Amino acid sequence: MNIRKAATDDLERIVELLAQLGYANEVEQVERYLRELRQSSSGEVFVAQDGRNVVGVAVVHTIKPLHVRGTWGLLSALVVDDERRSSGVGASLLIAAEAFALQHGCSQLELSSSSARTRAHLFYERNGYQEKRLRFVKILV
Repeated sequence: MNIRKAATDDLERIVELLAQLGYANEVEQVERYLRELRQSSSGEVFVAQDGRNVVGVAVVHTIKPLHVRGTWGLLSALVVDDERRSSGVGASLLIAAEAFALQHGCSQLELSSSSARTRAHLFYERNGYQEKRLRFVKILV
């Protein structure tokens, strides 16, 4: 298995993977967001490729909070194909996201996960993550 930066050829598969978690996206939208993310140098998208197949994707961002010193990493998505979960793909993508965050001076990497995804919570805990606080969201549009 190879972990690498996402390429344009991966976009359809990335959309399929995101759909497995209930996120409906269009290829054009994902392509535009990927381009904007890279132009701003504020994040990266990694894919896990096994042979010719992309079997997972991770999206990591960097942010500079005003209220504390330093930079934080934010893992906004990590998806492994349903048929490849619990095979080490997610852990490999997590390592790539953590390495990116460290290379960009981040003091921490955080993520959010739906309360219904208890299997994912166990995965993150096994990989050294701790539940820290509640998350509140207000949909504006």
